[in-house]
Amino acid sequence: MTVFIDSNVIIALLNSRDKNHDRSRELLTRLKDSDIGMRVTIDYVLNEVVTTLWMHTHRKKIVTNAYNLICNTPNFIRFEHVTPSILDVAWKKWQQLTIWPQRPLSFTDCCILSFIEKHKIDHLATFDSDFDGLVSIL
Repeated sequence: MTVFIDSNVIIALLNSRDKNHDRSRELLTRLKDSDIGMRVTIDYVLNEVVTTLWMHTHRKKIVTNAYNLICNTPNFIRFEHVTPSILDVAWKKWQQLTIWPQRPLSFTDCCILSFIEKHKIDHLATFDSDFDGLVSIL
């Protein structure tokens, strides 16, 4: 079984002032210590994490920790890249699913959905309710 980790979970983990900080720690501890399996994320999520942490904290150390956690800690998370075929499906999903304001999915969200679908990933770890009803959320 595989779990996709969304940006808001990592952001909350590394930013102690984030309202979901404790939830993120508990969730990631549960995922790490259980038999749920591998955790995975993509380059688009890395972009969101680095940008958001920099904008909210202005602390290079936290941003560097995020980058290293995602890109250089394969025993914690497998880091993958979005391929052109995933982009094509993501664009179609964005055009089909995004309805403002009922479902304000970002293009990154659609890349996540496409990646999950292509790689048959079981669950999404997120605090984003925009994914409700689209995938199995932890």
